[in-house]
Amino acid sequence: MGAGKCGIVYNSNHIVHRSDMSSPENPTRLIKIMNFLQGRLKLFERPDCDLITDYEPASDEDLLRVHDIGYINFIRNYCQKGGGFLGDSTYIAPNTFKAAISSAGAVMEANRLVASRELTTAFALVRPPGHHASMDKFGGYCIFNNAAVAARYIQHLGLASKVMIVDIDAHAGNGTMRIFYEDPSVLSLSVHRDPHDFYPHDGFIHQIGKGKGRGYNINVEVPEGSGNDEYLMILENIIRPVVKSYVPDYIMCLVGFDAHYTDNQSNLQLTSDGYYEFVKRLKKMNDGRLCVVLEGGYNTAENVNLAHTIIYSLLDEPAPYEDKLDGLSNLVTRNVKTRSILENKMIELIDLLGEFYEFNDEKIYSGKIDNGDA
Repeated sequence: MGAGKCGIVYNSNHIVHRSDMSSPENPTRLIKIMNFLQGRLKLFERPDCDLITDYEPASDEDLLRVHDIGYINFIRNYCQKGGGFLGDSTYIAPNTFKAAISSAGAVMEANRLVASRELTTAFALVRPPGHHASMDKFGGYCIFNNAAVAARYIQHLGLASKVMIVDIDAHAGNGTMRIFYEDPSVLSLSVHRDPHDFYPHDGFIHQIGKGKGRGYNINVEVPEGSGNDEYLMILENIIRPVVKSYVPDYIMCLVGFDAHYTDNQSNLQLTSDGYYEFVKRLKKMNDGRLCVVLEGGYNTAENVNLAHTIIYSLLDEPAPYEDKLDGLSNLVTRNVKTRSILENKMIELIDLLGEFYEFNDEKIYSGKIDNGDA
């Protein structure tokens, strides 16, 4: 059996969401990717890859499954008054509401197509991003929480009861965490740089949910310098056992390209090989099906290569780039220190979650790419 059909769901309305002031979260992020996919790569001439731009934006009913009515109206009214800078890196333009509901609608449609098995895989190329937005609060460029709205949508349609969201943006998906903190029907798992000294200063190991949701929120703090091996260690030692124990009906993956080693703020060291392998293995855990949703990532040149990488991983094509650090800052001494810090954090997390999930009794697996699909 081949990889099946992949859909690229693109919200072309994103171009109306732009700031009068300079912001790294701007239309160029997606325009460069789409120019490459349509032009140089000619991706949509392939029979196994469709471009999808015709879908319904998120309605108030869709948003209300996640967001407070007062917050929705605040965003709508702020746009009608001309917009402005909200704070916390987030801006509103006159047509941001249109762009934001289009972004949420694209993520809803991408996940519906995969959950209903109309497509095998999908990649939602959207902005504004969503994972920092909570029930009643914007943040970190995010207006509405696209993934949360989509999770509730596929539950509403009866396509899944238990949904798992795996987020590998460099920053914690704190909005998603807050939305589902007391809800066991959506397991939010975020792998991100240690937030003690990094935005959003939220998403700590000890935050594992509350009430009925206790145990169903997982934050994996990674130290600076973490790269492919560390992320795959997390996948094999945390994510795989959690999937096996939780048995979700559906998994979606949120990807931020800001964990790539060329990002000048996160100091993480994922390469395109790491993104490719992570998505490949997670897809296999979900019966060969996966929807990937774009969150952050502001190096517009590298975003093109990484989008290409994600799509080829979804299509089961060989990785399109050999992207290696070649020792730039990936020093052996730093690797040893990084690995030691991460192993200690993973042991702490496994201890916290031991009553909810059955983890490996043996030592922590390396998860290296050359180990194959364990």
